Amino acid sequence: MEAHYIGESKKRCQEAGLQANQLPFPRNRLHVHELLERKHKFAEAISVMDFFSDKTTKLLEGTPILITLTDDLGYIISFFGNESIRESAAQLGIQEGIRFIERDMGTNVVDMALQHKMPVELLGTDHFHTHLHTTACYCVPFDFADIGGLTGTVSMMTLLDFHSKFALPLLINMVDSMEREMVLRRKNRNQNILNHMTLNTVNNGIIIADKTGSIIEFNQLIEKVTQRKREDVIGTSVLTIDLFAPYMLGVLNHGDRIENRECTLPSSSNKRMTCLLDAIPIVDDNQEIIGAYLQIRDITDRTMLEQQIIMYEKFSAIGKLAAGIAHEIRNPLTSVMGFIQLLREKKPNADITARYLEIVFNELLDLKKMVSDFVLMAKPSSPEKKEHVLQKVIEDTVQFMTSEANLKNAILTTNLCASLILISIDANQIKQVLINLIQNAFEAMPEGGGEVEIRLTPNVDEHCVEISISDNGIGISEKQINEIFNPFFTTKENGLGLGLSICYRIIESHNGNIHIKSNTEHGTQFIVSLPLAYDIQNDH
Repeated sequence: MEAHYIGESKKRCQEAGLQANQLPFPRNRLHVHELLERKHKFAEAISVMDFFSDKTTKLLEGTPILITLTDDLGYIISFFGNESIRESAAQLGIQEGIRFIERDMGTNVVDMALQHKMPVELLGTDHFHTHLHTTACYCVPFDFADIGGLTGTVSMMTLLDFHSKFALPLLINMVDSMEREMVLRRKNRNQNILNHMTLNTVNNGIIIADKTGSIIEFNQLIEKVTQRKREDVIGTSVLTIDLFAPYMLGVLNHGDRIENRECTLPSSSNKRMTCLLDAIPIVDDNQEIIGAYLQIRDITDRTMLEQQIIMYEKFSAIGKLAAGIAHEIRNPLTSVMGFIQLLREKKPNADITARYLEIVFNELLDLKKMVSDFVLMAKPSSPEKKEHVLQKVIEDTVQFMTSEANLKNAILTTNLCASLILISIDANQIKQVLINLIQNAFEAMPEGGGEVEIRLTPNVDEHCVEISISDNGIGISEKQINEIFNPFFTTKENGLGLGLSICYRIIESHNGNIHIKSNTEHGTQFIVSLPLAYDIQNDH
């Protein structure tokens, strides 16, 4: 049954003087520049319509179909269809730029869909012109408010023999899909713009490659480092970027993860930049590698600042050393010069002269010892390493220190592991360290005496052995701990402050380390760690 609005349209066509047996004549046509402007405005809609039209024609293979896009005034902006039906449409005056309006083209789906704002279909004799009685036409209006406010129609024409009741629902679904696709494309485009801005405004250099190694992102800092333009490398293999190919290859082929690797890379003007490099795999939900991500972070300024700080600290240390040496040498030199002046002014007296010379000699001996200690601290002699049983070295040192322990009213105990530890050391230097640490422990004791324990413990996990010297003396403050190994720092009234510096340098020359644990309530513990060249043997 013919819809009432179709009958009303035909009646208006007759009243307008249209002849049903004559071909329609479009009197309204866009100029070329107007058509180009509209094509530009609807460019995204045209692209999406072509995409879905191609899918529709493939789905309805063998069916002659013409799909047309118009604006809100009914002007044809673009159409898509196979060659045969395009020729038939051209004979009916259907071309880009013409306007589908009732008074020119008779009863048609485009004008009706725009007027009634609803999907419309015209089958055979529903058309006013007899030339269209063998066709079936369908039209769906659209209003893409979220996509620039585009309005218009999408229509489809085929032969009446190919009409299907599913044709109009298919076209409705196609228009809905077009809108979703356009929204998605705009979101993706905006996201791509945002990503591009992010990639090129951050201070990091970034390369992204797909699972085949093809470069899909390459930002400005990487351009600067590689001296290659983004547009030249997008789509090419990341293996052509020599600086980063080994890292990306390891990520793509083996799933390697590289984090915070410091490297030096070329920069502009023949300069170099210090960077931290990360290279990690990009994986999907199934943990399959689908690409690789590499970034570099420029830390050149930070590195230069660190070097300046180190240099400043070196000069500061040199200044402190110079001041310490000057202070320690000035006092005995003053005494020496004073006594020599007395000898020059007084009449010769054998007893007085001998006594003064003895004092001068002792002061000079102290000076010699101080200079020797300073030289040893600054540059200790290379250790003459031989294999020793460490327990024997410690026991010999303890036996040597026992008499001093008795004088200090201190108890000196040992707790040495049963397994013999064979180690390559300079025994005399290690004994010097132990003697110095034990003497410090004695001096930290209260006047009533105390206990000093020497413990030997193997550390299998670290492949080293630890010697700890613990006392129950007055302890050391946290501030003092931070300076305890600095030359000329001492907590003793008459101390020179080189002993622990010498210990530190000796242990360092043995590729070991020394650290301290202390508080003012429970005393102090020095821990010396020395590397092991052999596995620990059990003593049977």
